[in-house]
Amino acid sequence: MWEEHKLKRIARIGLVAIMAISVLCIWLSSQLGFDYNFENFLPHGEPETEFFFEYRSYFENDNDFMIVGLKNDEGVFQSDFLQRADSLAREIEKVAHIDTVISPTRLTEALRDPLIGTVFQKPLLRIDDNAMLQIDSTRIWDRGEMIGTLFAEDGKSIAFQIKHTQYLSKEACDTLSIVMQDLVYNSSFDEAHVVGRAIGQTYYVGVMQMEVVIFISLGLILIIIFLWVSFRSAWGIWVPVTVVMLSVLWILGFMKLTGKSIDLMLIVLPTIIFVVGMSDVVHVLTKYYDELRRGKPKIEAIKVSFREIGIATFLTSLTTAIGFLTLMTSSIRPIAQFGQTTAVGVFLAYILAYTLLPAVLILSKAPKLNDQKENKIFWTRQLRKSFRWTIKHKRSIIIGSVVLIAISIFGMSRIQVNNFILEDLREGDELKKEFTYFEENFSGARPFEMAILLEDSTDIFDKDVLNQLDQVDTFLEEVYGVGTVFSPARFIKLGYRQMNGGNMRFNVIPDNQGQIDRLVTLASRYDKDSLMSLYVNQEVGVARISGKVGDLGAKHFEARNAELEQFLASEMPDAPFELRVTGTPMLIDMNNRTLAVDMTGGLIIAFLVVALIVGLMFRNVKMVLICLIPNFLPLLLIAAFMGFNGIDLKVSTSIIFTIAFGIAVDDTIHFMSKFRLELSKGRTVVYALKRTYLDTGKAIIVTSIILCGGFMTLILSDFLGTFYIGLMVSMTLVFAVFADLLLLPVLIMYFFKQKPAAIQAESTS
Repeated sequence: MWEEHKLKRIARIGLVAIMAISVLCIWLSSQLGFDYNFENFLPHGEPETEFFFEYRSYFENDNDFMIVGLKNDEGVFQSDFLQRADSLAREIEKVAHIDTVISPTRLTEALRDPLIGTVFQKPLLRIDDNAMLQIDSTRIWDRGEMIGTLFAEDGKSIAFQIKHTQYLSKEACDTLSIVMQDLVYNSSFDEAHVVGRAIGQTYYVGVMQMEVVIFISLGLILIIIFLWVSFRSAWGIWVPVTVVMLSVLWILGFMKLTGKSIDLMLIVLPTIIFVVGMSDVVHVLTKYYDELRRGKPKIEAIKVSFREIGIATFLTSLTTAIGFLTLMTSSIRPIAQFGQTTAVGVFLAYILAYTLLPAVLILSKAPKLNDQKENKIFWTRQLRKSFRWTIKHKRSIIIGSVVLIAISIFGMSRIQVNNFILEDLREGDELKKEFTYFEENFSGARPFEMAILLEDSTDIFDKDVLNQLDQVDTFLEEVYGVGTVFSPARFIKLGYRQMNGGNMRFNVIPDNQGQIDRLVTLASRYDKDSLMSLYVNQEVGVARISGKVGDLGAKHFEARNAELEQFLASEMPDAPFELRVTGTPMLIDMNNRTLAVDMTGGLIIAFLVVALIVGLMFRNVKMVLICLIPNFLPLLLIAAFMGFNGIDLKVSTSIIFTIAFGIAVDDTIHFMSKFRLELSKGRTVVYALKRTYLDTGKAIIVTSIILCGGFMTLILSDFLGTFYIGLMVSMTLVFAVFADLLLLPVLIMYFFKQKPAAIQAESTS
C-alpha cells in the first residue's frame, strides 16, 4: 500500500511536468511556419552547387521569373487581342517587385537607316493595324527566333517573359503571386496562364498547410476506430490517443525551438509520430490487459508489462530512430533534416510512452475486462489456427519465399533513376496544368543555364570565339532542344542584323573584328536594359548562355549532356573556353544520381544495427540471419512493385526503403525479444515459439493495422511523393506482418538449434 501511494505521488509530479512542457509546446507549435524553397533540395556542400552560387552572383538567379501565356482561338495576330494583351502588360509593369516585362506587343527593334545612318526604333508588331499585322506576322515566322519564346508554334498564343526582384522573401512572393493571378485570371482572354517560382512556392505552402490538418485529423479518426476494434473500451482509446497527441505536440515544439519549418518532407512527420508512438503504447497496453486477465493486481500488472515489453520497445524505438538517422547521410538538406527530426520525434514518443502512460495507468482505475473475454478468445483462436497452419506448411512457405525473392530481384532490376521538376504534382493538379500549357505551346518553363569560362586574356567578343559560340547555340537549339536561347553570340548577331535594316542576310557573326567592336560600342550606348551585363562579365572571365527547355526528366538531359560533351570534344577541342551546364534544375538532377548510393548506404547501416542488436540478444550468427531475412523480403517486394509499375527512384521515393525498414523491423524485435524471454524460462524451441506467437501476434497485427491506417491517409495528398510514401510504406508493413508471422517462425524452426538450457545459462551469467 505504501509503495502504491509513493508511485501515485511520483506519477502526479510526472503529470504536472508533462503538462507544463505540453503547454509550452502548444505555444511554440502555434508559431511554427511553413517553407517551400526549391534551393533547399540542392546538394549543399557539393562543388557543383558552390559553382552555381558563384556563377549566379555574376548575373542573376535562374529561377526568379514568371511567364504569362495568353491564348486567342482565332490567332494572335488580331489587333483587338494584341491591344488587350498590351494593356495587361502595362498593368503587370506597375505591380510591386516586377522589374521587366518582355511582351511581343511592346518589343521594338533598333534599326539603322542604310541611307542616312541614323538609328531608330521600329515596333515588332504594329498592333493598331490588322493589315500591318499580317506583314509583321510573316516577318516573325520567317525569322523563327521568337517561335516557342514569345509566340506559340500554332500561332494561337503569346507569352510575356517577366523578371521580378531577385531572392524575394516568402511574404513578398505570396503578395506577388496573389496580385499576378488576380490580374491574369480575371483578364478577358480565351485562356490565360501564369507560372513562376513565386506562384509555385505560394501554392505548395498552401497545400502543405491544408494537408497537415487533414493528415492529423484522419489519422486520429482511424486510430480511434482501430483502438475501439482492438480494445472495445473508451479507456483503451483515450490513453493511447493522449500519448500520441502529446508526442506530435512535443516534436512540433522541438522543431520551433531548433528553428525548423514544416517543408515538403516534414508534412508527413505528424503521421509518422502518430503511428510510431501508437505502436509503443499498444504493445504495452496489450500486455497490461493480458496480465490483468491473469488475475494480477493493477500495480503488479503494470510492473510486469513495462519490464517485459520495456527492453523490446526501447530497441524498436532505437532501430526506428537509427533508420531515420541514416537519412542524414544525404546531401539533400530537407531529407537530412527530415531524418534527424523524425528520429528525435520517435524518442520523444518513447519517452512519453514510458512516463505519461505509466503515470496514467497508476492513477487510473484498472479497466473492466468482462467484455474483453470474447475478444481475447477470438484472438487466441485465430492465432492458434495461424500457428498450426504455419507449422504444417513450413516447406511451402520456404519455397514461396524463394520464388518471391527471385521475382522481386527481377522486378527491382527494372527500376530507373529519374526525376522531373514537377514530379510531385498529380496530373490533374491545377499548377501542373499551368506548366503543361507552356510545355505544349512554348519552349517550356524549365530554365537552362550554361556557363562560359574564358581562359586568361580571352575576349568573349573575339571573332573566332563568337563563331565557336554560335555553333554551340545552334547545337543547343537543334539537338539539345533549348528554346529562347540567348547568348553573347546571339547578342552580336541581333545587333548586326539591326544595324543592317533587319535584313536576315546579316543575322550572322560579322567576318570583320572591327565591325564586332563597333557593335559592342553601340550596344553599350543603346542597351537601356543592361542586357549585356546579364550575359557577360569580362572582369572575372565568365559569360552565359540561357534558355528554356521542357521538363523531360533527368535521364533525358543526362543523354543530351553526353551528346553535348561529344560535340564539344569533336568540333572544338582547342576552344579557349570551357562550357559547363549549370542551374537549379541541373543540380536537382544531380541529386538523383547519388540517390541509389545514399539509399544503399543508409540501409546497410540500418541492417548492421539490427544485426548487432540481435547478435547481442542471442550471441548467435544464425539468429542474425534469421531475423534479417524477413525484413529484407518486404523491401525486395516494394522494389519489385516500383520496377513493374514504372515508379522511378527519385528524391521522394528513395527514402521509402529506409522508413519502411526502420518501422517494419519493430515487429521482428518484439517477436524475438519475447522468444528469448520464453527460452530463458527453460522452454523448448517449439513451445517457446508458440507462446511467443500467441502473446505477440495480436500486438503485431493490431499495431501494423494502425500503422498502415495512419500511412494510408497520406495517399490523399496532392503531392505524389507523399502519396508514394503512404502507399508503399503501408504495403511494406503488410508484407512485414506476413514475413514475421509466417516466414520468421519457419526459419527459427529450421535453423535455430541452440538448446534452451544454454540460453538460460547465458542469461544468468
